[in-house]
Order: sequence, then structure tokens, then C-alpha cells
Amino acid sequence: MAASQQWFGRGLDQDYVDSINSFWTVLLLAVCSVGSFVVRYTTTPISCWCPAQFAESMYSYTQESCFLNDLYHNKSVMDADYDKIFPASVPSYHLWIPLILFFQALAFKVPNIFWNSTKDLFTFNMEETVESLKSVQVTNAENRQAIFSDAARVFASLLRRNRIFLSLLYLFVKLLSCVNLAGQLMFLTIYFRQYLAIRIGTSAGIDMDSIIKPLLVKHVFCVVQVRILQNTHSHRVQCSLPITEIYEKMFIFLWYWVFLLAVITILNLVLWAGFLFLPFLRDGRIAAHVNAAKGSPPDEHSITRFISSFLGMDGVLVLTMMSRNSSELVAAGLTQHLYQVFREKEEEFKNQRNLYTEEPRGGVVFTEATRGIAALPMSDLSSGARPPERAPVK
Repeated sequence: MAASQQWFGRGLDQDYVDSINSFWTVLLLAVCSVGSFVVRYTTTPISCWCPAQFAESMYSYTQESCFLNDLYHNKSVMDADYDKIFPASVPSYHLWIPLILFFQALAFKVPNIFWNSTKDLFTFNMEETVESLKSVQVTNAENRQAIFSDAARVFASLLRRNRIFLSLLYLFVKLLSCVNLAGQLMFLTIYFRQYLAIRIGTSAGIDMDSIIKPLLVKHVFCVVQVRILQNTHSHRVQCSLPITEIYEKMFIFLWYWVFLLAVITILNLVLWAGFLFLPFLRDGRIAAHVNAAKGSPPDEHSITRFISSFLGMDGVLVLTMMSRNSSELVAAGLTQHLYQVFREKEEEFKNQRNLYTEEPRGGVVFTEATRGIAALPMSDLSSGARPPERAPVK
């Protein structure tokens, strides 16, 4: 169940924009793919003008044969010479619409698959971290503090190995989503909103007539060949494809969906990049969580050192995901315990530095074994005692 939720559901290491791209849009395209397949059998996909001498069986055969044909002769019915001039053949991909929608859904899922496949390579599983602390609010205060303390120490040891790679990977996955949305928008504009593509291409000085090839046709001529005994009879009938109208309305809706989602995803990428890289955007939330602890609030320089040298971009990313997918209380509790661990490490480092840099109050002895300095306190000598005098050498 956990594995299926990781691959097909919303992960705890994603924000709402990732969820819309990798889950809800995939679900929408899957529904459209199944719906386009159902529409083919529940509606009349094609309607042909057949000669009056056609029997019912001949009419049914002509309808099915023309619909299953992927090549038509597209020419205006107002052309008076259409019986003399054989129109050029044009393809129609109405039979491939369910498969096209399936590949569109797969393209939306690729960035999420890449994220789930590579995020564990950095020895830091953000989803498990958020999941393990998500239910800590239902425990009592004593157990909650113990869980936070243990989690903070494990978290600190993991942050020591990795402070930036997970964040860069997360931003790269968001960039992949933006690239996918740009490609999807170009595909939908060129093949399903031809008039918009022609206007845009004309304003940009591009000849779109050579680029645009409509995937769906509406009014066509269909050639049906029937073999009777040893003779082959060809009938060319005029047909319309009502199913094309349904597909076009569906793809126009998808165009607006992808366009709005592209705008939201690009803005989300810019905001995340600014939040992770710009200190004046990221430090406020962390400082608020630390200041919420009991006691005197720490100074600004201490919080800056805590974020830059201890948490790093990965720590900020995990705490932000925890506040969005769990609660602000859980994120604040873990942040406060992480700050305590940071203060302990800083105090320990300061004591070790003072051990070698402070000037001793007594005599100084340089030891060859340790290459260090040993201090002899002056209090070891009595106030009235004098150092022993050496006996004269005779």
C-alpha cells in the first residue's frame, strides 16, 4: 500500500502544485482517455450520405468501414468538380485519441517517477521523516519531547552529510514539470487549436501552414470498395465525424487546464528557488519557530548561523514540507530541538577551541609527545616558598 501511494498518490514530500501535476492531472487525462474510448461505442461516431439503393447491411458496412479507415479524402462539398478531381488523402487520428491521452498522462507522471527513484540516493528520506512525525501530536507531552529530541539528533547527523543536493534535485524535478507543460501546451496548440497557432505564428513571422497538420477531420469523402464475385465496385460517399466535435471540446478544456497549470507551476518554481536561495525569504519562518520556544529568544546572528551552517537548504526544505503536510506545531517543535542540538554543538566546539587558544595562568610547558601546550597553575607553588637553589659545583 505504501509503495502504491508513493507511485500513484500524493507524497508527503510534495507541495500542492506537485500534487496537481503528478496526481490530479494524470487522473484527469486517464478519465479522458477512458471516456474517449467509451464515446466511440456509445455514440454515433460517423454519419455517411449513402446512395438510395444501399440496403441496411450495406449502409452499416459503409459506416463501420469508413470509421475504421484512417485515411480520408478531404475536399469541400461545395466544389462542383469533386466527381472529376480526386481529392488528396488526409489522415485522421480519431482512433488513436485514447492512446494519445495515455501518453500525455505518462508525460505528466515522469517527473514524479524521477523524483521517487532518485531522492533516496542522497541518504535522506524526506517522506519518511515527515511521516514519522506526522502523528506526534496525539501523544502526551513527555513522549512528544522525547520523540522530537531523538528525531532532531538523527536529523542533525543526516544533515551533516547533505545540505544542498536534495533541494537542487527538488528544483530540477519542478523544472522538468515546467518543460513538460510547455511541450504539452505546444502540442495542444498546434494540433487542436490551429487558429490560435496560426495567429501566434503569423505574428512571430513563422509559416504555420507547413507545420500544422490537424489530427482530426470533420467533413470527408470515404472510398468503400465492395467485391462482388470477380468484380470490385468502388463507392465514394460523403461523411461527417460527429465524434470529432466531442474530442475537440475535450482538448480545448485540456488546453486551458494546461495553460493555467503552466503559469502556476512556473510561479511555484520561482518562489521555491527564491525561498531556498534568498536568506530574507527563508529565515523568517525558521526564526518564528525558534522564537516560539520558552525562554529568551536567540539573537539574529545565532539564527543565521543555525540556518546557514547547520540546516542548510535541505533542512529548510524538509521543515517547510513538514509544516505544509503535517502542521506548523510539528515543524516548530522539531525546529526548536534542532536549535538546541545546534547550540550544544556550538558550545562543544567553543570549549574545544578555548582549550587550545586560551592563555594559561601559570607556567607553560611544550610537550613533544602531544605537540601541545601544558599549563602549570601558579597556585601549586606556595606563596612563601622559593625554588630550590642548585648546589655550587666544586
